[in-house]
Amino acid sequence: MKASEINKDLIGKKVSCVNVGATVNGIITDIYEDEEFIGVRIKHEPIQWGEDSFTTLLSCARKGNGLIAASEGNLKHTKLI
Repeated sequence: MKASEINKDLIGKKVSCVNVGATVNGIITDIYEDEEFIGVRIKHEPIQWGEDSFTTLLSCARKGNGLIAASEGNLKHTKLI
């Protein structure tokens, strides 16, 4: 997914993403944006990492000088399914 594609219409869409090295499927629950980053919050199937269990991910990319650089961040590994 590219940072330029991020908009409110994505909320509720199914995606495939990478969290702690594993590819998982989930649903976009929110859009995240601040001064430096833009991305999506994803609720996904549980992943066990040692004693910890992860069920959410913030998949984001860094913004550039007025342009959005999708090459930085894990957003490039998030795909609509």
